Amino acid sequence: MHRDEEIKLYTNSLQDIVEGHEPNNVFVYGPTGVGKTAVTKWMREKLEEEARKRDVPLSIVGPINCRHYKTAYRLVTAIVNDLRSEEEQIAQSGHSTDRVFQFLYEEIESMGGNVLLILDEIDNIPPDARNDFLYDLPRAEANEDTPIDDAKVGLIGISNDLKFVDTLEPKVKSTLGEREIEFGPYDANQLRDILTYYADLSFEDGVLEEEVVPLAAAFAAQERGDVRQGLRILEKAGEYARMEGSATVTEANVRKATENIETDEILDYFEDKLSIQQGLSYISATLMVIEPQKEARTKHIYNLYTKLAATIGADEVSERKFYEFLDQLCMLGLARSTERNLGRKGGRTYIYEVTDDPEDIIRACEQEDRLSKVLPSNVYDILEHYQKGQATSYQAPDGTDPEQRDLFKFG
Repeated sequence: MHRDEEIKLYTNSLQDIVEGHEPNNVFVYGPTGVGKTAVTKWMREKLEEEARKRDVPLSIVGPINCRHYKTAYRLVTAIVNDLRSEEEQIAQSGHSTDRVFQFLYEEIESMGGNVLLILDEIDNIPPDARNDFLYDLPRAEANEDTPIDDAKVGLIGISNDLKFVDTLEPKVKSTLGEREIEFGPYDANQLRDILTYYADLSFEDGVLEEEVVPLAAAFAAQERGDVRQGLRILEKAGEYARMEGSATVTEANVRKATENIETDEILDYFEDKLSIQQGLSYISATLMVIEPQKEARTKHIYNLYTKLAATIGADEVSERKFYEFLDQLCMLGLARSTERNLGRKGGRTYIYEVTDDPEDIIRACEQEDRLSKVLPSNVYDILEHYQKGQATSYQAPDGTDPEQRDLFKFG
């Protein structure tokens, strides 16, 4: 719904394929929840249908979500394994990056014809990996060192980052020669139409009071024009009405859902989807994000984790195991990491950030039975300064190394 203009641009960008020409590279931008992936999947179905009608050879791979892969090696390995049978899968380690690219080129050549690769959340590919990947893949058919002779490769990249292309090296931009399609946020009227459609599927007739859907749409439009946000508000409002034993969902239920939705979603993760160790890792990363003296590096997060584990008598895992938990949080979309080179002495490390508001995570943690006791007594003081950007109020005294000073107070 309400994406006719974007569909026209998409159709124009992909028209060359069904007319027998090689694929264009297409990049789709916009904030979360505005239909980028949904429209792309719909366009994939229509494109495959039209290619069959015209007897045009076409293979489409994906969408593959890049959020789960920190290196070009892991991403390419995942694509190769998506194309292979279980018996032919390759391991996540043991080959050079050049070799796994060769595996990919061999798979593309074996498909022949036009091969279109769809990568979702492409902005999650680390900067050093994205330049290599996006430079090598579109040039593969022209590269004499690859086994590609007959296949023609195209790329569809979906990104939540409107400035993603600006982060690419000039040679990469030139190689891609991409078509760009921007998806803007929905307005309140558009969201009302979309939410009405889903509400009719989800609720019995007469259950929703007249103002429920328009109010949910208005709140979602104010937030970020996100359909998913509107759907979550409706779902939570329905849950509150059911908990109250009410026969209808009211405006008051919607307002309550809007106020509590972010915290409630995170609480669901703490209670139902995260182990105690994953929960400790999550809150440790959150606290280190708001800590004004130190970056949220893996080492710093682990040191804080050991303190949190001790406060509730939880077993303390090794650093290696702890880093696996951080990786799992990234795979769940609760955190993201950026690789940082600290020079000869420092080596390489990862800097973490959480994807939800730290205040919502902390308030959810307070409500979780297992973890409610791990929070430092001064957590809201530090959170307030983080929100105001007043880290200067927490400068360490003269002669004290800020990297060694623990600002959090326990007990």
